[in-house]
Amino acid sequence: MPTVRQQGSGRGVRLLAGSLAVLVWGCATPHPLAYTPAVPEPIRRGIQVVEVVSVTPEAGTQPHLDGEIGKGHATGKGAAAGAATGATAGLLASLQTGPFFVILAPILVPAGTLVGGAGGAAVGYTRGIPEKEAQAVQALLTRNQTDLSAELAAQVLLRLPQAGKTQASPGTAPDLRLEVSALSWGLYGGAGAHPMADFELTVFYRVLDPQGTCLLSRRFTVGGPRRPFQDWSAEEGKRLREALTATVETAAEAVADSAFLIQDFYLSKTTTPSTCGLLPRRPGQVLLAGSPLHGANPKVEGLSPVLQWEAFPRREDLDHDAGRLFESISAVRYDLRIWSSVGGGPGQLAYERLGLKLEPRTDPAEPPAAPGDDPRPAAVAFVEHRVDCVLAPGTEYLWSVRARFSLDGEERACRWSMNQAPDIRAQPAFRRWLPYSLPPSRGLCLYDGIPPLRHHRFRTP
Repeated sequence: MPTVRQQGSGRGVRLLAGSLAVLVWGCATPHPLAYTPAVPEPIRRGIQVVEVVSVTPEAGTQPHLDGEIGKGHATGKGAAAGAATGATAGLLASLQTGPFFVILAPILVPAGTLVGGAGGAAVGYTRGIPEKEAQAVQALLTRNQTDLSAELAAQVLLRLPQAGKTQASPGTAPDLRLEVSALSWGLYGGAGAHPMADFELTVFYRVLDPQGTCLLSRRFTVGGPRRPFQDWSAEEGKRLREALTATVETAAEAVADSAFLIQDFYLSKTTTPSTCGLLPRRPGQVLLAGSPLHGANPKVEGLSPVLQWEAFPRREDLDHDAGRLFESISAVRYDLRIWSSVGGGPGQLAYERLGLKLEPRTDPAEPPAAPGDDPRPAAVAFVEHRVDCVLAPGTEYLWSVRARFSLDGEERACRWSMNQAPDIRAQPAFRRWLPYSLPPSRGLCLYDGIPPLRHHRFRTP
């Protein structure tokens, strides 16, 4: 059966602990100037033949359904918890009145119970998922994990040629072995009077050399569309099956890219960058993506908009190129993707251009600084591309870019650009104001693939 996420009264403690942990992490974690690729360059250089296999998933992994199943059940639990909290608050308040306790306690305790119960019932109702819809979704999410892992492995194999690798033939010794597994999948969200949830898939992969030594071991999560629960279960689960297929393909590409293409560069020392990867310039980035004060979409000027983003290599890459890596980089190109937005998650791919050859540009030069003034910062180079099709009017789209280049003659790429924080509109109110999730141990901008609800976005006029 799918698991159900329970949210208890310890949230305040987790919020405080999470905030303190973020501060400690930001002070104690070193921020390296550059990162090595997933599989060390001397090992993956020259590799041609790769064996991809699915492995047995971890014990206990299963489909996931986020939220409390049953509106009535959730409302009852909320009412009970709220009543207990209200009664306790009334009792404590009456104790503070000293000798008037015997007079006020019979008034404050029932009042607190009534108010707390009503508030708890309202909160519980918003977190409940209608039982009929939950049962339909549960049935659709039930998949054999071994089969799903095999499907993931098959999709990774299809993407090996894009990374310059070939599949190992039966009976031949591969240069590397790539093991993959689907760990968990399901719908996350489930809050509100009309609950919505986004589809997410978590996968595990590791790379081993011919001697069986593990060179890399990672797990990551990618996401798909975000829809109301009734839409996920409609048409016999057609949209849910489509989301699963598309998300498996996305995860497979992320595995192949991370193992054989991705090259990481300088990361800013700031602990909470709003953007990871190449900085979007037009439309601009969603500043303070984790803030409830900024939920609007940047708008573009037309249905075939001009998109601009930071040129590669970035200025900070060159400033911190201690190993003189960029002397070996050539043939810089760009990959651009635009998806239709479904509740803030990626729907169908609406536009894709791979290997764009674009010339860097800068804004008109500013007049030189006057004598005695601080020198003006160097202009930031950018590139631009006009979408050569007509997008739908009044529609939200998601987009991302990355640089692709040659490193000593071998194909490499940087990571897809994205927002560091998830789309704030998809977060419950308490998460908007008091986020408490810890940064990933490998750094804020070193995700494999694009995590759920973190794409750049814009809206057409």
